[in-house]
Amino acid sequence: MRSGPAAYRGSASPDKGTKPGKRGARRASKAPSRESLDLRAVRCVGIVAAMHKRRVAAAVHDLLAWLRKRSISAVLPEEQASALSLAELGRPLTELGKCADLVLSMGGDGTLLAAARIAAPLGKPLLGVNLGGFGFLASVPSGPGMIETLERVFATRARIQSRMMIEAVVRRDSGRKAASFYALNDIVVGKGAFARLFRLRTTISGEPLSDLAADGIIVATPTGSTAYSLAAGGPVVDPDLRAMILTPICPQKLSQRSLVVPADRVIEIVADPGGEQVTLTADGQQDLSLQAGDVVEVREAPFSARFVELAGASFHSRLRDKFEWGSHR
Repeated sequence: MRSGPAAYRGSASPDKGTKPGKRGARRASKAPSRESLDLRAVRCVGIVAAMHKRRVAAAVHDLLAWLRKRSISAVLPEEQASALSLAELGRPLTELGKCADLVLSMGGDGTLLAAARIAAPLGKPLLGVNLGGFGFLASVPSGPGMIETLERVFATRARIQSRMMIEAVVRRDSGRKAASFYALNDIVVGKGAFARLFRLRTTISGEPLSDLAADGIIVATPTGSTAYSLAAGGPVVDPDLRAMILTPICPQKLSQRSLVVPADRVIEIVADPGGEQVTLTADGQQDLSLQAGDVVEVREAPFSARFVELAGASFHSRLRDKFEWGSHR
């Protein structure tokens, strides 16, 4: 078999206008395809607000006034509507997404995670107003910029980005389904109040992977790769990919590191509490105390979160802005 320059000359030539060594550049530069949605057709908005935040009440009233001018109705969870003296707009949480063409979260990223669990199962698009701190997921600015941004978004067709979610099923007593959770960021099996390691066994689609002593393990989506998993040493994964990231939390063995697996796998985690409290947490908001022998199955959820993508607010641009990847300092 020939090698070296002669072999290269005899091989298929690069595309015209493409230099050798750059053969994949044109293909790689193509942006991923996106579904589009005409937000001018929205007639009802479901609002999920972080009522504990100081600026939220005023921002919700500003939003409602703007929606009324556009003849768009709004609904809120019953408790939040009552707190704002807007009981007539209240709906049970289970009905909120059914009434709305779009779900809008008003708070920080945590509020958007909660809103995703309402909107995603119903296929409703999701948009976040950042009234929190970091605001990596919630892309609409607060203050005067909120209405200005919404004016632009609601005046055109918006691009929709599909973001993978995951489901965790806890099986107990020889396979009985004890509980299930959905998450946009991550499922975490972690220790309780005492600072002690505990043992975890993990398998991937029936194949044993690891038996480790650690503070816990994170199963993250690409969206969640920039959250707890990143803080625990995991990789940043583009949300256009469909994959799961397993990241151990403070493992005893330094060789045990994050692993990225395809989304069609089923991850099983069995914790041996050893008398300690071990808890499953979904998106840091829902939790369940695990018992000895419980099996946690994590797989891709049967639905995805549909994010309204703002112009100039791509995942890569937010990495530059929020993580200061574009800074020379």
